[in-house]
Amino acid sequence: MSKIIAHIDMNCFYASVEEKYNPSLRDKPLAISGEVSKRHGIIVTANYSARDKGIRATMKVGDARRLCPNIKFMRPNFERYQKESKKVFDLIRSYTDKVEVVSIDEAYIDLTNLPNPIKTMAIIQRRIFYELDLPSSVGLSFTKFLAKMASDMKKPKGFIILNKKNYKKILWSKDVVEMHGCGKASAKKLKNQAINTIGDLALANDVILNSILGVQGLRLKQKALGISSDKLKYNYERKSIGNSKTYPVDLEDPREISKQVRELSKKVSQRASNKNHVGNNVSITIKFADFKVITRASKLGEYINDEYEIYRVAMDLLEGNYSYDKSIRLLGVSLNNIKSKDGIAKQLDIFTNHKSDKNIKLHNLMKVLNKKYGKEVVKEIKGLKTGKENVITTSFSKDFLEN
Repeated sequence: MSKIIAHIDMNCFYASVEEKYNPSLRDKPLAISGEVSKRHGIIVTANYSARDKGIRATMKVGDARRLCPNIKFMRPNFERYQKESKKVFDLIRSYTDKVEVVSIDEAYIDLTNLPNPIKTMAIIQRRIFYELDLPSSVGLSFTKFLAKMASDMKKPKGFIILNKKNYKKILWSKDVVEMHGCGKASAKKLKNQAINTIGDLALANDVILNSILGVQGLRLKQKALGISSDKLKYNYERKSIGNSKTYPVDLEDPREISKQVRELSKKVSQRASNKNHVGNNVSITIKFADFKVITRASKLGEYINDEYEIYRVAMDLLEGNYSYDKSIRLLGVSLNNIKSKDGIAKQLDIFTNHKSDKNIKLHNLMKVLNKKYGKEVVKEIKGLKTGKENVITTSFSKDFLEN
């Protein structure tokens, strides 16, 4: 028995959320973007009024403004988008827990065992629109690929069914570049061999396909023939929590770079804490002005989600791999190998004598300050018979005491 799989794709999700919170934005060109800067601002998404003017994702803000002088730009509000996304998926899960969340605004849903699967999906789509005030497009089919293709066919608010009787008639006449998973470069190679439509691809010779695109060509053919995965990943376990930012003006000042790493670390910490997650690996991503990208990671001896600890490790990674000689276009910080905090027992080395978490953080702070400003700017004075813990002092306090 074939499965019944739905793919739901929220229409212009970020823009739709902003229109929900401010209805006066509806039916007017709106784009969600980074800094409103002609040099670096990039369109994240745009509503359909803006798309009708030629505005597209990844377009530069300056180019968009030239196409549509009256367009309104808004900075992304990810906290708001995550809140609305959760409402959508909570509503879907009230009908079935067989949901594979692909991103903040799309998911696959296995409807096979529901009494009236098509009617149920139609109800879900209507409820999301009327109760949550958010439009979506839905595709139903017997494979994930065909469900995704169906949801892309009519936007906004489409509801398309591709079954075993109609999918060839509907899909095979379409340009091969419209096939999900076939990029422009692959489509160009196929067209150079007279494989112009999805139907041409479905009927193409395996040897020729393999010579053009390798294994990927054979996989695309299988998908076009209706032979592909119908299994959803219900128990997807997130392995990392990260945050990154592309800057409208390249970063050069060490103090500003440090500030940005701190802000990214804070957001990662907040997200991890909200989900009660901890991780034992921190990584940074740096994209330079010349678009070269480096990623570095450090495995830790314990699981953390503390803002300062994430920041400390991230700065160690940055300073160990960056000489402040290049401008930075993008920074990213991630906490990796994450697990539920409840399932992690804190383990301290039995040979160490850490007094407390507070003491550990103090020692880490000493390390960072000494690395940044020179050795022994901050040092520990041991053995004082004060009845208290060891004293932390600085060269600045020393100068003050000796005057």
